[in-house]
Amino acid sequence: MYFGSVRFFKHLILTVVALLIIVPTILCIILLCDNSSKSAEIDRLNSIIASGEYKDDVSDDSSVTESSDDKSSSESSVTEGETSVSSEKEPETSAPETTTEEPETSAPETTTEEPETSAPETTTEEPETSTPETTTEEPESSLPDENIDLSTLYEDMYVDRYEGEYINDDNTVYLTFDDGPSILTENILMYLRQEEVKATFFVVPEDTEYCRILLRKIVADGHTIGIHTSSHDYEKIYSSPKAFLDDFYAAYSLVYEATGVKADIYRFAGGSINDYNENTRDEIIAEMSRRGFQYFDWNVDSNDWQGYNWTQLYNNVLKDACKFSTPVILFHDTGMRENTVLVLEDIIKALKNKGYKFGSLSQKTEPIQF
Repeated sequence: MYFGSVRFFKHLILTVVALLIIVPTILCIILLCDNSSKSAEIDRLNSIIASGEYKDDVSDDSSVTESSDDKSSSESSVTEGETSVSSEKEPETSAPETTTEEPETSAPETTTEEPETSAPETTTEEPETSTPETTTEEPESSLPDENIDLSTLYEDMYVDRYEGEYINDDNTVYLTFDDGPSILTENILMYLRQEEVKATFFVVPEDTEYCRILLRKIVADGHTIGIHTSSHDYEKIYSSPKAFLDDFYAAYSLVYEATGVKADIYRFAGGSINDYNENTRDEIIAEMSRRGFQYFDWNVDSNDWQGYNWTQLYNNVLKDACKFSTPVILFHDTGMRENTVLVLEDIIKALKNKGYKFGSLSQKTEPIQF
């Protein structure tokens, strides 16, 4: 009999071994094909961005055109200015020829008058004007960081504080992206739009037209913009409450100028508790709260900043997110985080399958704080 014979068990063992080899191989091939297709999609989107075809909004095109017209007009005015300056300088270059001819007749008068009039005036004026200005300006520039009344700074940097009850956001995921906008922002927005998900961008805006366009696209898609920092220089911004306000105001003003949005939430660079803000944290929070702003930390770290690959990001986020009814997930929106873009769609789908919905942060959301 074949069934139960030695030959049968040999064939069974060979079949099992073959399956153990073939099935993982097929799964690996499928995974590689999926990742390669997403990589190709990233490359395609980046090429679109690089070519400038992403500027599909009429408002963005008009703003870029206007800015380019302004630049061209300013460049022409600069050119004209240079021409006029050069024409004015020509007499100065010919002036020495005139003075070289005149000294032969008036040399004694010129040499005696110039030392007597110019030398005393120079020595008496320079000490009197430069010394007092130096001594009076230095105390004024050093005093603010220590003793200045913070309420006198940036009188236009106030927002309306929400004082109502927090919304019920059980089983709601909050995707947050720090450090953008970047060249990957368009890709992130595409996947969020595709999955009909809203998110929160804590931005580090740059003073460029490209950044302004991306900020407007974030707002146009219905996402929330919060302030992260302007310089992301820990030692600088946490050196004093005034230094923090200076940095915050630069980012806040740029976002408002580009979008018309007064961002009323923010995230500390490095989180609200870090090695740099121990001595200034409480005073910064008190002043920002007085101005109406609310800060948010996170309870799930994707660790994309460590350069995790697709599998590590996927497993790490899902494992930690499922521990909370309201996961606030930290991602980063920078040019080196392609894996964040690649894994984003799969993470959203997996969390949806687990019964989560998605939202964007606001002052109506109970903040996660360290």
